[in-house]
Amino acid sequence: MFDFLKLENRKLQRRHLVNFIIKILNKTNISNKIWAFMIKAWHFTFPWYLFIFVFIPGNYNFCLFCYLFLVFFLFLYIYLHGCFISHIEYKLYDKKFVNIIDPYLALFGFPFNNETRFYGTFAVAFAYFLVVSIVLYFRFFKKN
Repeated sequence: MFDFLKLENRKLQRRHLVNFIIKILNKTNISNKIWAFMIKAWHFTFPWYLFIFVFIPGNYNFCLFCYLFLVFFLFLYIYLHGCFISHIEYKLYDKKFVNIIDPYLALFGFPFNNETRFYGTFAVAFAYFLVVSIVLYFRFFKKN
């Protein structure tokens, strides 16, 4: 009845989603190596750009939309037991693969493996949501 909650099924759904997206990307004239670079660049910088250019100066409605967008991706990360975007990056170009969480793992002296990457990403996402939530609270809800 709840097969969709089984870890194997969630990972299978992630694999299907990744393959579907790669199939679409392969219909373009852009090489997998270039796609991997562009996706990784977006993947690494998007949360920071949102913070600097939306959450700090943005209006309430746009901030709320972006916050809910990030919450949706956090739920996808938890449900799919990993980041489908990282899987796309890896499948497109696995040579010298560096996960976007690796700089943070290196900073704190953790090894690079699936477990530290999964929990490291979750820790960084938690810290990010905490900071963003505090910023948005003081910007929109804190009354002097």
